[in-house]
Amino acid sequence: MRRVAVSSAALLLLAVLVVAAVFGPRLRRMAGVGAGYVAKQTCSCMYVAGRSFDACRSDLPASMDRIRAEVLNGLEGVRASVPFLERRAHHTPGRGCTLQPWN
Repeated sequence: MRRVAVSSAALLLLAVLVVAAVFGPRLRRMAGVGAGYVAKQTCSCMYVAGRSFDACRSDLPASMDRIRAEVLNGLEGVRASVPFLERRAHHTPGRGCTLQPWN
């Protein structure tokens, strides 16, 4: 019986690794797009429209609630992040907010 339990555990681990290899890159890209959206929208809302951080966050879709966002210290900009991934948007007076390249 012990061999069957070990074999089942090994197959389960193999299945998890295959699923992670197949779907992992796509999930990372989707998370990056979501974090970029939150950073850019929140930056534009705050620095172009002149609204508060909390008012800007409440405008975003509920599906974006899991993405953390914070105002950058000492700069006009917003950082949005999910685990292991971060996107930033910076404000340039007269030009608006620009999403920075992937890090």
